Amino acid sequence: MSLLKNAIDSIQVGVEDYLMEDERRYLSAVRNICAGILLLYKEKLKRLSPEHDKEVLIKQSIKPICDEKGNISFVGDGDKTVDVHTIEKRFKSLNIKYDWSRFKELNKLRNNIEHYYTDKSPSAVIEVIVKSFLVIQDFISQHLEEEPCDLLGEECWQTLLDTAEVYKAEEENCRQSFEDFGFKSSLLEYIVESIRCPDCHSNLIKAQDKDNIFPSLSCSSCSKSFEVNDAVEEKCQSYDDAEDEDSLAHCNDCTGLSSVVKLGEKWICFSCHKIHNDNDVGCCEYCNRFIAGNLEDSFVSGCLMCEGQKGHYMNSKAYD
Repeated sequence: MSLLKNAIDSIQVGVEDYLMEDERRYLSAVRNICAGILLLYKEKLKRLSPEHDKEVLIKQSIKPICDEKGNISFVGDGDKTVDVHTIEKRFKSLNIKYDWSRFKELNKLRNNIEHYYTDKSPSAVIEVIVKSFLVIQDFISQHLEEEPCDLLGEECWQTLLDTAEVYKAEEENCRQSFEDFGFKSSLLEYIVESIRCPDCHSNLIKAQDKDNIFPSLSCSSCSKSFEVNDAVEEKCQSYDDAEDEDSLAHCNDCTGLSSVVKLGEKWICFSCHKIHNDNDVGCCEYCNRFIAGNLEDSFVSGCLMCEGQKGHYMNSKAYD
């Protein structure tokens, strides 16, 4: 059984204990969740370990070895793995910036339960458990760079999301994912705030594939994946802000209505993925629509819709 699977199993059992709403099970929840988080920390160290020994950073003792060519490397020594103190030291030496305060509160409670007793009330124990949910969410998202829903399973993840702090933190992760693409205008902020998952209707939506100006989307709540095109075009058409009307246009390449959004110095169409520049933007001389596309062509003096209507009118006159 892998280190990561052990970690997830422990957390899931801990969350199940928490959901029983039994004082005795709360203490079991603390033990299991604490053990699971420790295993997540070790999983991070394992991922950072060199190929020649993928467990070197999770071993308490490390020793140098020399091969027949005189090359020196380090390998793990013995069966004992790192404790909390050693994990903290290794994170620091590896420049992993991490706030240990919430985990230390949970670990202190676990130690009291294991070796002595706890004089905390059930409500205080619950508070510590709920704080640990934020530790789990943050470490999986930020340090393992995984989707919590995928690792924890929908039932366990939904329990974490039901707590206000975890929900708020995941909401910030989603917002940041769009900012990484440069989505900073008030129009784009409106779009991001308005998008909902087509399956579960959650607003916890992340932008994926940072190398693509047209990102795919995924729901942090249920893991549903969908494309940005339809969501953006639908929200653009319902956008109503006179002060920001110069950031939105129709596309003259695909006749997409309200599908072109200004992003920096570019105008991008979320329907056909055409990228226009400022020189390609103007008003249709027939309907006065704000259009992105070639308006200077001798055959196209307005938007394609008006040009089509004009052509139809001219053709019908020819048959009269």
